[in-house]
Amino acid sequence: MALSSAKFESVSDRGRKEAGSVARQLKGSSRKRSATVKLEGVMLKLVRELTQIVLRNPGVVIVPFDRELSPDAAGKLLGISRPLVVRRMDDGRLPFRYEGKHRRCKLEDVLRLKATEEKQADASPAPAKTTDVQPLRRQSASVRAIDDLVLGTTNAPYRRSIRSKELVDALTSGESGQWTVHVATFFTDVRPELVLKFAVLHGIPTRRLASTYGEVKEATGEANPALERRLEQLAPTA
Repeated sequence: MALSSAKFESVSDRGRKEAGSVARQLKGSSRKRSATVKLEGVMLKLVRELTQIVLRNPGVVIVPFDRELSPDAAGKLLGISRPLVVRRMDDGRLPFRYEGKHRRCKLEDVLRLKATEEKQADASPAPAKTTDVQPLRRQSASVRAIDDLVLGTTNAPYRRSIRSKELVDALTSGESGQWTVHVATFFTDVRPELVLKFAVLHGIPTRRLASTYGEVKEATGEANPALERRLEQLAPTA
């Protein structure tokens, strides 16, 4: 099931009673090829939705919302590395608890964070298609909207803030200097869609962006697998 279409619903006592009724009807039929059961209420609704999901998707995962995940497992759902999951935990975006020395977060909170970040990315204006590496002629309001989203995430962990021009210079020249951690955060914490939109709006060629990403990754050890895949797809044709 696509995570972007995931629903967040609680099950009432009545819903659990309806589930119990279905469970009793199905008891002993696990080895049979067919079974006739009476569905009502929340169980009827769930089965209807489940059939639609199975029709549209190659696979389905059913787990309780309060299932706890490790940072590694959460990273696989979010499409980011473990260090980025930990960073989201530390800055309050992803609630967690400690189990001994190990961090644990709820599946529900991971899905909510994913939905929020996808909504933020979808809300930002998409860049127009072009083969020119020069800055696109877009309304200044659109550029500011992307800059605000990008810089808000890039500067969040630090007291000192990098400006849009300084970030563009660092990405274009490949020399981040005093802004190394900010550039690393740009590549790892900003969603890939926004990274690419920022680059297009500011005239940064994809090959140059990919090169700078590789240099920062080697220098800091920080990586963003999702962005890396996008750059690998785009750079050869850039």
